Amino acid sequence: MQNNCLILFKRRILNRIRPFSLNKKGENKLPSDYLIILNPKANNGKAQKNWPKIKNILESNKTNYKLRITRKINHAKSIMHYYLNKWHKENKFPKCIIIIGGDGTINEVLSSVINDKKTPNIPIGILPFGKNNKFVKSNNDNKLDWKENLLNIINNDKFQKISIGSFKENIKQENGIFINQIIIGLDTDPKNGNNKLHRLKHLITLIPMLYNIDSFNTNVKVDSTKYSFKKAIFCSVENKMQNNDKGKSLKLSIIEKRNIFKLIYTILIILIGQNHKSKSIHNFYGNNIHLSIPSLEYGKVDGDNLGSRFYDIDYKTIKYPFII
Repeated sequence: MQNNCLILFKRRILNRIRPFSLNKKGENKLPSDYLIILNPKANNGKAQKNWPKIKNILESNKTNYKLRITRKINHAKSIMHYYLNKWHKENKFPKCIIIIGGDGTINEVLSSVINDKKTPNIPIGILPFGKNNKFVKSNNDNKLDWKENLLNIINNDKFQKISIGSFKENIKQENGIFINQIIIGLDTDPKNGNNKLHRLKHLITLIPMLYNIDSFNTNVKVDSTKYSFKKAIFCSVENKMQNNDKGKSLKLSIIEKRNIFKLIYTILIILIGQNHKSKSIHNFYGNNIHLSIPSLEYGKVDGDNLGSRFYDIDYKTIKYPFII
């Protein structure tokens, strides 16, 4: 009995002395340098299929990381909520958060970090495995080389501050971010891909809706200039700091309902990415945009649903450190 008590006492003393413990492989349990968020469903499972290759690169470079896998929409937010609380308690933050996925996962992780006012701007590295990867393309000369990105993240740690959109919804007192675009009204964004064929198929599905779609009143303020539209069916605010020769950080686009055939043609032009002047399309560029819609309309942020709501919303851009 005395021997057992003595052994327990020695173990307690040793546990207090040890700065950290070892796992079965002999690796220390010090805080990880990188938190990796993997969306296994990104681009029909492409992210998950490539994980063994990513893991091999990480291990060959002796990278200290923690992997977390998302299971559903908004799961990345739950994961980040847990780790943000953990990091604050320990007063230790990782070098970088690595996202393996697409624009939706980037938005979830980034909004979690930014909305936690106590958290420093932890650099975010991106391995682009989404269907569209619009954010990485627009900030990396259309390059999508995940291996090069990964090596830059773990070997360089050199980040660049990139413009992202920020919004404040005044009715519900909500703050949020968007890396690409916020859409209100008609959804012109193809769900299954971003090439011209997918866009054409999406237009075909929209045509029956265009006959019966209800328009709505929209009041906007772009910097100091006000505008009003009575027959809007689509409003979009895009983060346009990248490759923007107008010197403005945001682009506001509004489509008004007119002749059905002209409207179909207008949507087609937008979907295939062609520039075309039309009385139905109104484009504005500014650094601060206010949008007010006094009717219930559906909205999407970077492809994720906002639901149906009234809108009284302010937009601007902020800078955040990325490694891409």
